[in-house]
Amino acid sequence: MLLGAIDGIQKKYWRILKAPQKIAIMDVLLSLVEFAASYNSYSNLRKRPPLNLLRQELAGTCIYLDVLRKTTSGFTDNIGQHIEPNSSQATDISSDNNGSRLEGIAEEKLVTFCVQVLRDTSDLQSTIGETSSVDVHRVLELRSPIIVKVLNGMCFMNNKIFKNNLGVFYPLLTKLICCDQMDVRGALGDLFRVQLKALLP
Repeated sequence: MLLGAIDGIQKKYWRILKAPQKIAIMDVLLSLVEFAASYNSYSNLRKRPPLNLLRQELAGTCIYLDVLRKTTSGFTDNIGQHIEPNSSQATDISSDNNGSRLEGIAEEKLVTFCVQVLRDTSDLQSTIGETSSVDVHRVLELRSPIIVKVLNGMCFMNNKIFKNNLGVFYPLLTKLICCDQMDVRGALGDLFRVQLKALLP
């Protein structure tokens, strides 16, 4: 219910919320996702999957990424040129005196969150051969909707943020190329086409 209430607030009232209120929503969402993720560990999922917490982690991840995407969509690039994806979001950010600080906080949260999910997945993927491959495949299958959601979210990440953090993202992304989960590989292919192709000369 709490996730539903937060989702309703961020969809209806995000434009009129002040920076401290937006940061508070980000922090609450992250704490809910991290709480669910702590129970969705490899050891727990291989024994008795807590399906309700998997659903909570997925729902929380969707809302969290949506909030961070909206907040960083007006990110300012290295030469100070402001990017305006649409007028409503740009107005919301520019009208807030703390807009730049808010965007910086949101960018840090977005990058940190994506890196954590990618690192956890790549670490799990690398254990194939060291532990029971059946258990690893089972856990990857259970967690694949969350991984796909993060990869899809990175497709819509501000390209300046993606470019600035490519050195961190790329090694983790390449480790997922051999993932047996076809939906993960499909989402990874979409990300490469959207973000990496745009970086080619």
